[in-house]
Amino acid sequence: MKQTKNQNSYECKLNYFVCTSLCATKQSYKYIDKVYNSNKKKYANYSKECAYYNLANSRLLEEELYYKKTLGIITSGEKKEFYYILRMTYKKANLLVKNSNNIVRLSELSIKPNTVSLEELLGNYAATIILAQSENKKLDEDDFFFIAFQEMVKLRTNPLVQSILKYTYIDKDRKKKLKQIETDLCDKYPNITKGLNELYMQKEDGSLDFEKLNDYQRIAYALDFVYELEGLNIIPLLNNKPNSTSHEICELINIWINCNGQVDPLNYDVLYSYIIVATKLRRLLETYKDAKKIYFRDIADKDKLLEQDALVNKILQEKHDLEAKFNKTKSDLEKKNEELKEKIRLLENKNKQLEEEITLEPSIKDELAELRNLMFNLSNCEDTTPTNNDVDINKLNNLNAICIGGNDSWINSMKEVLPNWVFIACGVEHFDTALLKNKDYLFVNTVSNTHSMYYKAVENKDKNTKIRYINALNRDRVLYEMENSL
Repeated sequence: MKQTKNQNSYECKLNYFVCTSLCATKQSYKYIDKVYNSNKKKYANYSKECAYYNLANSRLLEEELYYKKTLGIITSGEKKEFYYILRMTYKKANLLVKNSNNIVRLSELSIKPNTVSLEELLGNYAATIILAQSENKKLDEDDFFFIAFQEMVKLRTNPLVQSILKYTYIDKDRKKKLKQIETDLCDKYPNITKGLNELYMQKEDGSLDFEKLNDYQRIAYALDFVYELEGLNIIPLLNNKPNSTSHEICELINIWINCNGQVDPLNYDVLYSYIIVATKLRRLLETYKDAKKIYFRDIADKDKLLEQDALVNKILQEKHDLEAKFNKTKSDLEKKNEELKEKIRLLENKNKQLEEEITLEPSIKDELAELRNLMFNLSNCEDTTPTNNDVDINKLNNLNAICIGGNDSWINSMKEVLPNWVFIACGVEHFDTALLKNKDYLFVNTVSNTHSMYYKAVENKDKNTKIRYINALNRDRVLYEMENSL
């Protein structure tokens, strides 16, 4: 039901019809809210621009609210959302359309009489027609229920035509007649424009003189007590708009005449009583409409406040997210800074280590050379065993040397010829490293030794201490290798 279409077209009338049915069917409210709340501002604007918007005033308060929401959804042209509301609200109508082949018949709608309200029943009929058209299925236009429903649509859409009861639409001759009656009434009953009963019907103490009342006046007064029964004071409502205009009184007289009410110039009491009651009812309805306006204005203000709150919350959330991001970035940078500091420290230590290794390079080269000699000697062992006569024992004994490795018996044998030397037997892991200090040579027995002793000796020797390796247990062979390694 877009605004570009003729509001008197059948489609527009049918959409208006289903709109009035939906707003009077409470089970539709949650589906209407789901769609409407997805974009309140858009649907509200569409609703206000619709030619049928003011017809919402004829609905009850809650119905008016959902009438306007539904009207906005329908006039937005978003058929998918509109069909969703129809399918979820009128499930039997949706089921009928789904199960029908090419032709849909309203008479096949499975709703028993008096099991649902009239509005829900009519809403199912309207939904069946709309959903069938959405799926390109034909409707049986000869079906009795379809024909009857079309008449119902015409009756329902009568309010779309301006009410002929308004003074503006009354013809001139009728206006002249109504004006004369209104003048006569005002002359006879001066308080009629105020909607008040005449004072002559009251006693001196202000109470009613029931003996002076006819049946019609008695009905009018009795209705006043209904207001009191509901705790409502009608006087402030009358004072809210003190005097009825001539046009308003003429409109009420016109309604009376249209209902075949008698207008007897000799006895206006019946007409007068009707106008008094009608005026009070009119003021009550005007107040109700004013209250609805205030209600919807408050809703609009509330929605604006909610939008503002949502915007403020969004800004606060963005601020919170930015602060969290800033703090995380700051924390990451601090962590990265600490990591870089640690890397610098490690690099400085590594640099220091490398500098020390460079300083120790000659001794390392010397150690490697001795290891190569050891490997060469292992692969080129001589078959003959040398004797002490081939070795300068005194020269060896006078060396400032220490030897690690070998068993006790081997060490005792070596001490016989090298009494000035320091020997540490294999397995003495916790030897005093001070024994390594100020030595010119460190001899390592590779035949009987442990890794831990070897590394301990190498790591704790003096920088200038030379390492030599021996790979034999025969004393003469050992002495020979020692001398050759010098």
